[in-house]
Amino acid sequence: MKFDTILFDLDGTLLDTTPLILASFQHTLDRFCPGQYREEDVLACLGEPLRDQMKRFGGEERADVMVDTYREHNISHHDQLVNAFPGVLETVRRFHQEGIRLGVVSNKQRITVEMGLALCGLASFIDAVVCHGDTEKAKPDPAPLYLALKQMNGLPERALMVGDSRYDILAAKGAGIASAGVAWAAHGSESLRPYKPDYMLEEIQDLYGILGFSRIGGNV
Repeated sequence: MKFDTILFDLDGTLLDTTPLILASFQHTLDRFCPGQYREEDVLACLGEPLRDQMKRFGGEERADVMVDTYREHNISHHDQLVNAFPGVLETVRRFHQEGIRLGVVSNKQRITVEMGLALCGLASFIDAVVCHGDTEKAKPDPAPLYLALKQMNGLPERALMVGDSRYDILAAKGAGIASAGVAWAAHGSESLRPYKPDYMLEEIQDLYGILGFSRIGGNV
């Protein structure tokens, strides 16, 4: 088997959080920057650390209060607007049963990462969770990926990073880890191709072939 460790991004990769993200941004921008930004502006910066996004939209002096406003809305509406993408639960469960190390590396705060994993039934299958603040720098710096591998005793050459944004691909390249972009999220595959991921997944079950498993059970 080429890979025995998979690192997943969360938003846009395992979980469809785009409706929640857009609603929380809309709530925040309507309060602090009414009429200045469109949905496309928000989608263009998905994957960045939240404070960097708010600094972009509202300036340094308002970034912290905008982050607080966003997070309050995000947490209170989380369970109504978040779902796992099709096939995610079954695939993650299968890999866990096969002994694959599974980690989540996110630029989100831990509370909402853990809320999402629990809500969608994924928490018990994940061996390591690295969130915003666990390392000095966030993705696209490779430090969060290194930390996840350390926690799982994984090796970069045996690991695969799966994500929906350029920050995931760039972090993987910086860490010497193979990368897989996903075509089902808001960005779409075309936004990732310039960053040359090693694989492009049309659906999460495409990972079976990459890891050498059949889709129904047993090794290929």
